[in-house]
Amino acid sequence: MFANEFEAAIVAVESMLLEVAGNPKAGNVDRDHDFEDLRYEHFIVSSVSSFPVFLDAAFNKQTAGKLVLEAVRASSKWHAASNVHFGAFLLLIPLTMAWNSESVFELAKNATEKVKQTDFNDSVAILKAFKLTSARVLNAEKLSLESDETERFLVSNNINVYEWMKLAPKENIIAKELTNSFKISLKGGRMLLKFFEEFKDVNTAIVLCYHSLLSKYVDPLVISKVGFDLAFEIKSKAESCLREFEEKQSVEVFRKLDDELISIGVNPGTIADLTISSIFFALAEGWRF
Repeated sequence: MFANEFEAAIVAVESMLLEVAGNPKAGNVDRDHDFEDLRYEHFIVSSVSSFPVFLDAAFNKQTAGKLVLEAVRASSKWHAASNVHFGAFLLLIPLTMAWNSESVFELAKNATEKVKQTDFNDSVAILKAFKLTSARVLNAEKLSLESDETERFLVSNNINVYEWMKLAPKENIIAKELTNSFKISLKGGRMLLKFFEEFKDVNTAIVLCYHSLLSKYVDPLVISKVGFDLAFEIKSKAESCLREFEEKQSVEVFRKLDDELISIGVNPGTIADLTISSIFFALAEGWRF
């Protein structure tokens, strides 16, 4: 069904570009506003400059963890920001590697198989990628990305990426996606297609997909920054905004929550990453506009 490796790399890049263009996405960078240290242009440059690595992934030239590190290195050559797409690369690299599948459901399953096929060298590569990006993560009791002991443990116990992600905190929804056949992203892709069919507008579909995910899942990056209570409150506010959208049929209903989160410095970055992988599945399923 999906045989063209060049298309796989294009879809990966397109997914990142479409996500950052979506506006408003409560708390995150978009075409209308930046953060002090992270700009809209950083996301554009990171997306485009990672194309050669996605092409390598489509041809399965290296294993998943090593390709994540290469994506971070390749994109970092072209911008001065720290963490732009670390979470997105974790999701998109195995998906791109699994492109030659018969359906989106097989694609999701095969992507997790690519994660299972890694070894401790891939885990070490992801650890190096994390250190290069200085990404914010949840605290983990075992094998924390921030612990100096983690690399030694990964190597001495031959812990691959799949086994490592299985040990992640339950709130780490990217780890769940990698080990559980991308169930959230598959649903997100279907939501996106439904929203586009209903409203015939790309931006509306992406904004609704983002806030639908925000209303269903507590973002681990928000938890790590401000705690679970406020993260759960943001989830509830996203639910309220979606109900308001049903009445007013305008994405401007999300603007107030967007302004509120920006004012307190809270950005649900993991939800943005899951929106990217949702867009990937929608494009793989034939979404065109």
